[in-house]
Amino acid sequence: MKFFTSITTVVSLLLLKDIKVYGKPTLDTNLDYSFELDDKVDLSTENALAQDQTYNYLNTSFNDVMKRDELSNSNFKSINDISYVESLSEVQNPYRGFYSQTVVYLRRNGKSEKHSIPKTNLIRVLVDISDYQKHSIDEEALTFLDKYLEQIKSNHKTIIIRFAYDPGFKGDVSKDPSSENVRNHQKQVSRVLKKYDDIIASVECGLFGKWGEMHGSSVYSDSEKPKYLNKVINNWLEFLPESLTISVRTPKIYSDWANIDLSKISSQITKPNEKAYRVGIYNDGYLASKSDLGTYKNREQEIKWLKNQAKHTLFGGEFGGIYEGNDMGNVSPTADYMDKEAFLTHTSYLNNGHYNVTISNLKNKKYNGADKRYKGISGYSYVENHLGYRYVVRGVRLTKSAKSNGIFRMEIDIENVGYGNLVKPKSLSLLVIDNNNNHYDLSEIQSIENGNPNNWNSKEKTTVKVKAILPNGMKNGNYKVYLRIASGTKSKGLNGFPIRFANDDKNIWNESLGANYLGKFSINGNSNNNDESEPTISNYVTIKFKGTLDPSLNYYLGVKELKNYEYFDIHDENSNDSYKYRTWHLTSETKPSLLCLSDGTYGNPGNPSSHCLDLGNHHSANGYNFLSIVNCENAKHKFMYGGSSSDSIDVYDINGKHLTDNNNNKLCVYYSMTPRIDKCNNESGKMKWKKSIL
Repeated sequence: MKFFTSITTVVSLLLLKDIKVYGKPTLDTNLDYSFELDDKVDLSTENALAQDQTYNYLNTSFNDVMKRDELSNSNFKSINDISYVESLSEVQNPYRGFYSQTVVYLRRNGKSEKHSIPKTNLIRVLVDISDYQKHSIDEEALTFLDKYLEQIKSNHKTIIIRFAYDPGFKGDVSKDPSSENVRNHQKQVSRVLKKYDDIIASVECGLFGKWGEMHGSSVYSDSEKPKYLNKVINNWLEFLPESLTISVRTPKIYSDWANIDLSKISSQITKPNEKAYRVGIYNDGYLASKSDLGTYKNREQEIKWLKNQAKHTLFGGEFGGIYEGNDMGNVSPTADYMDKEAFLTHTSYLNNGHYNVTISNLKNKKYNGADKRYKGISGYSYVENHLGYRYVVRGVRLTKSAKSNGIFRMEIDIENVGYGNLVKPKSLSLLVIDNNNNHYDLSEIQSIENGNPNNWNSKEKTTVKVKAILPNGMKNGNYKVYLRIASGTKSKGLNGFPIRFANDDKNIWNESLGANYLGKFSINGNSNNNDESEPTISNYVTIKFKGTLDPSLNYYLGVKELKNYEYFDIHDENSNDSYKYRTWHLTSETKPSLLCLSDGTYGNPGNPSSHCLDLGNHHSANGYNFLSIVNCENAKHKFMYGGSSSDSIDVYDINGKHLTDNNNNKLCVYYSMTPRIDKCNNESGKMKWKKSIL
């Protein structure tokens, strides 16, 4: 966190005592982020920059190139190559559904144990760490957990995970340790969880009380509980990557942590840049009474809050036991009742074992809700199909006849008929296959509108629009088009936990591709329009830059939010995670290019945004500019990797002239908490970057 002082004050300090202004040192690295304000340094190319030259090359060409083959419009037609009707069968997609439970016991002296991996696609993993109440978790136990999660991943299953100090999860007594020990344990296990981010649907906050359900502690009183739990919540948010959400047991626990009045919780709508955006609820008294066994204080108001909050956090839990004397009100653990409420709470996961009476009743009673297609189907099947997200293709339009190296367009109408949303990041890839099984992956040369599946909301229909330039050299003939939704565009087959559409069509899913068949088109000839004066989409390079200063911990060049910055940090000083927008697009690897920030998150390719890297007006003590983010049409500097040395990021003016300082030193990007430029021959070791092409 930087602190600010008025311009006049800082400049006067510099003139009098040559004082530098520093913030708190960054965590575990030698990154500095001194911050000063003074007059703009007289760079040798500054006069050229003052001529108010604008550069709209990247954005203009990206859009204009799409107009170079308007023949695609005349061939753009609706097709019916697949059924657009929803299947009545369960589709086993990641991070949602009925789950089975398993337990891992981490113990000292090599005595850790585990249950076998359940057969269900989704698993709730309960981890007993009661043996470490007064000890750090040893490496042997952490390795035991690591190998168990690796085994789950190799079986292409996903999990919800909870840690607790309740021995054996028997609900008899909880050995809640000191806050200091809990924090240390959270930090230790988070190292393992980060490695398996892609299999984890959510982390149930747990740790406290019986069964890790954050109540009934045998150590802490009710008055001590909120302070203890608030620390636990903050620790998870600090140690886990931003792509993981966490959940607490009740809205009351959430409101205590968020410091809001529970009676007014329905008016709170969190934003992506807020910590609270990542915190949801797990409900282990689901539909067991009118309060869900104490989950809700005011069911109506708290569900109004969940209607928004559970769009981006995972909500679910387990059916609670229904016993004689439970005050049920109008609540009923049936498919017909869930038809009304589960779409509001966005329920994504529930237990398929224990409390067997509730499960049996679901299986034995027929659904009689609003969805006519499911009339007469068992209530269990209806609920199973609708837990979490469920995508059904309702229509496809595409370019029926295209040219090699020509424009291909496609629109896909996708309805999310499930209770909930997808809350984990996924990327879209367009695959084209000819009759000889030759594959063309268009993931890096496509322009996609509405391409973020996290925004395909429950009970809404979204139209995904794709435009691409087909590869050169495609032979005349028929081609099939597939859409793959998975973690990263480089994963193949069932790796990357791909998502399957729920259409009633046996040909829609291709397991070897991990992709959904949508339709076919033909190639007829070649487009010879290759104007080299403007780049085509296929000329774009997608890239990431990572510092190389520390042998064990380095950060990517990136920002927290997709917006303009006068200066920016590349990671949170309280976290070891790079900020999530860290992918860039450029037009050339061998010539200076604008660096366009991608809208892809956590290293995924994404698509070019309207934001580009530039130099800001704030300077270091030595007069070197901090980097900024500006609208691309206003960007006045270009960048190139490997200009001065094999691992430098060199800085150029808009005309491609290398920037130099007053001593004619070439300027490059300096690796820092708040990145800036410096002379390329700086011997600090902070001018070196590792490049990754996606």
